[in-house]
Order: sequence, then C-alpha cells, then structure tokens
Amino acid sequence: MQVWSLALIVSFLVLGCQGEERGECRDGFVRKQGRWCVFDENAVSAGSSAAAGSESSSGSGSSGSQSPGNNSGPDEEYIHDAPEPQVEFDLGQIEWAMEEAIRLVRWIDPAKVHDVYEAVELDGNEECPDYDEEYYEENEQYHWRDSCAVSSGGSFSGYVYSYDYGDHWNENETIHYDGRAYFRGSARVIDGRGNTFVGAGSSNYYERSSVWTDDKTFYQNMSGNFRFDGHEYDETWLSQDLNVQITHSSDRYVDDGDHYGGAFSVYWNASISGLTGQLSAVRLSNLYMYSENIGSMCEIEPSGSIAVRDYAGNWYEAEFDGPKYYGAGIFPPDCDSCGRVYWRGELLGTVCPDFDLMVDWEDRPWL
Repeated sequence: MQVWSLALIVSFLVLGCQGEERGECRDGFVRKQGRWCVFDENAVSAGSSAAAGSESSSGSGSSGSQSPGNNSGPDEEYIHDAPEPQVEFDLGQIEWAMEEAIRLVRWIDPAKVHDVYEAVELDGNEECPDYDEEYYEENEQYHWRDSCAVSSGGSFSGYVYSYDYGDHWNENETIHYDGRAYFRGSARVIDGRGNTFVGAGSSNYYERSSVWTDDKTFYQNMSGNFRFDGHEYDETWLSQDLNVQITHSSDRYVDDGDHYGGAFSVYWNASISGLTGQLSAVRLSNLYMYSENIGSMCEIEPSGSIAVRDYAGNWYEAEFDGPKYYGAGIFPPDCDSCGRVYWRGELLGTVCPDFDLMVDWEDRPWL
C-alpha cells in the first residue's frame, strides 16, 4: 500500500511538471528541453548574413547609398578619424632640436639627486626611518624600509638602499673624488619644511680627477623618476616630472706630454620623456665621440644616433658616421659632422648639429 502511494505521488509530480505552461522566451532566445530559454545562435547568424547582404547591395551604387566615409548610425559617435600625420619641423628646427637633446641630457645632473636625498634624510631620527644595521655591516650601504613620521613634521615611506661618500680621496690619495654616491629605491620623503622628495629608480655616479695629471672622469648610470619641490631647486631638472634613463661616461685629458693639446672621449646612451614645450621626448643612442690625440680618425662627429619627438608625437632621427669604437676606421667623406634625418621612414634631408656641446668642459659634467 505504501509502495503504491509513493509511485502515485511521483507520477503526479512528473505529469504536473510536464503540464505546467511556460511563458514565451524573449526575442533572440529559444526554448530547450521544454524548460530553458537559451541564446538563439541560428537567429544571430541569419541576421548577420542578412545585414552583410544588405550592406553589399547598398554599396553597389544604388541611388540611396552612402559612401563608406559618410557613416551614420548609433555607433558613429565612437568612430575617431585621426588626422594624417605631417612633418611639424623643418630641417633648421630639427637641427636645433638635436642640439637641445644634448643640452637636456647634460642638464640631468645626478649629483643633485644625492644632495637632495642627503638633506631630507637628515630630518629623520633614531626611530624613523628604521635602518637595517645588519645590512649595513654586510654591504656598507644604508637600507631602510618603513612608513613613519617624525616630530618635526617630516615623514618617510617606501624603501631605500644608499651610500654617499661625498668629496673624498682614495686610499693612497692619488685620485680625488668630487662626488660619489648611490641610490636605489622607491620612496617619498617629506622634510621638516614640508618639501617632498620622490625617488623611484636608481642613480649611481662619480666624478674624479688624477692628482698627478688632473685628468678627469665622469660616470653616471641613472634610471627612473626623481622629483623635489623645494624652491632652491626650481631651476633644476628635479622640479620637473621627468622619466630618465641615462648611461654616460666621459674623460678629459689635460694638455701634457702624453696628450699635446688635450684629449677627450665621451659616450651617451640616454632617453628623457615627460618634457613640455616643442619637444616631448629625446633619445641619444650609443652616441660616442673621441679625439684625434687618442687615435680617432674623426673627432668632429660621433657615431650613434639622435632622435627627437615633437609635440604631435612624431619622431625625427638622424644617424651619424663617426668611429663606432676605439680604433675604428672611417671613410673621409663620412667625417662631415652631418647626418641624414628620417621621419616615419621618409628621408627629409641632412642636419649638422653642433657637437662641441658634447665636449663643453666649461659646464657640467665639469665644473
């Protein structure tokens, strides 16, 4: 009796479910298995084919057709017809821009980063930031990782690895360093006056001279974004929001028995973006030049290239034909201090920048 009752109940439920009436599915959906409304793929495919056929027939030249360039419809507002790129600079402006690229790269003085960081770091105390003493003992570098504030109103957040030897001599006092420092980190430091230093990246540099000959060497390797809003740095590159990547090494040899008339070598591999004005970015790619007194067959022209980007986003690039490495040969016609400049692969002409800017020892990196 109980078995018969259970079977009767199950049959009733099944028949009841099958007999339940369901509403129509929405447009674009179909009923599956008598229960589910699912996406009707066949209808979409048929609609796409019909639309394609309609577009094809309307483009066949009928009186009511529209040209492809005169689209209309609900999606028209999302279509952006970008203007055709055009040359914004003439050759004279490109030549000036490439000289400006050299001046801008020289403007990125790494010593200022380390001077500023050393100054704001002094606003900390014994507890803020928290230095890793064990790391210093093992590596002779200061390291902190913290988020803290000091009573003077300053604060430290992020992390830094650093050292700064400042003005010093080597152990046997034959080489004098005007500056030598290292910074790597991602930090924001607010000093007691409310000025903010941002250091996101790395900077390693030194400048030194020989006691015996006064020959000088400058080295710089920097990458990242560095800023400081103290008024005393308003006219420096630290007041700008720039992204820099620079590798630079140069030597200046004095006029002596080994280098009569003096000699030089200089190398730049650098890029700067975030500029405002006529130029938005510059790039010096493996720009190398050295003097006849140490064997160069062309001391008036470097090897490598210079590229500048205008305010519209277009790059202009020129390749130069100086010796690509120490002792490399060069054909005399190529030693003319000029290079062909290209824009989007199109040859625009020839520019002849003033490369004396690369060895202007009266300005930084020489003081």
